[in-house]
Amino acid sequence: MITPAPRRFLLFFIDGIGVGEDDERFNPLATGRFPSLSLTTRRTPTSDVGPAGMAGGLDACLGVPGLPQSATGQTAILTGVNAPAVMGHHLSGFPGPTLRRVLLEHSVLKRLVGAGSSADFLNAFGPKFFERPRIERRMSATTMATLAAGLPFRTWEDLLAGRAVVHDLTHWRMRERGYELPLRTPEEAGRIIARESGRLAFSLFEYFETDRAGHAQDRAQALRCLEDVDRALRTVLVETDLSETTVAVVSDHGNVEDERVGTHTRNPAFFAAWGVGASGEAPRQLTDVVPFLLRALTVAA
Repeated sequence: MITPAPRRFLLFFIDGIGVGEDDERFNPLATGRFPSLSLTTRRTPTSDVGPAGMAGGLDACLGVPGLPQSATGQTAILTGVNAPAVMGHHLSGFPGPTLRRVLLEHSVLKRLVGAGSSADFLNAFGPKFFERPRIERRMSATTMATLAAGLPFRTWEDLLAGRAVVHDLTHWRMRERGYELPLRTPEEAGRIIARESGRLAFSLFEYFETDRAGHAQDRAQALRCLEDVDRALRTVLVETDLSETTVAVVSDHGNVEDERVGTHTRNPAFFAAWGVGASGEAPRQLTDVVPFLLRALTVAA
């Protein structure tokens, strides 16, 4: 009897990318320079392994008035719970007490670990994070979702040993902050993500410099960030066994796709997926990501 190969899922999260107009004058994703991220009203992402099996926009408003924001959007992605509806509004930045409770109860990492699967957050945390008392640590939605699962956070030692990545992929932002880290290429970071995710049932990586560039309306910075992400992601896709793994690229809201504004947008959030689970009905809103990944892992939703 042949035992089927285990399924894996990599959630490659990019903050602040929406599906915007196909006009490169204000949408850097429409320039054609970033194939794996070229999702617009007319374009579909592709890579060295071929086009995405699924691609489209996710409703980030979730029936709640106002501009979508990071804390509620990321909570919805990581739990399947309509976080804006729970709050009664969209919440930016870091989760407060209400969203922390949602994440601690419904984190998909917690759910998978509780079911006996392996899961982990691939981002490394700097020394200052561990030096602060836990109550003083700035906890993002991704951090809280990891904490809920009782998982340890990856450290600078893991980073230097090639077992983790930081959110900026190449260490440029960390070096600006005074950390003496050697520069990496996006491809080197992509190979680490691919290798580490190949050891787990579920892996999470987070990148948020795109959202910062969008708020600054800094085209040069946006292009730099998108190039780094595109090169890393394309490497991930080449280095990953897509016959066993689903790689899903997901964002929480729009921003960088419209340089005319320095705020988030109401455009659908970015979604694209490659690999074994990238078929069938595609997610339509942020709360569909968890059911989708559970189906891709063949875990009962």
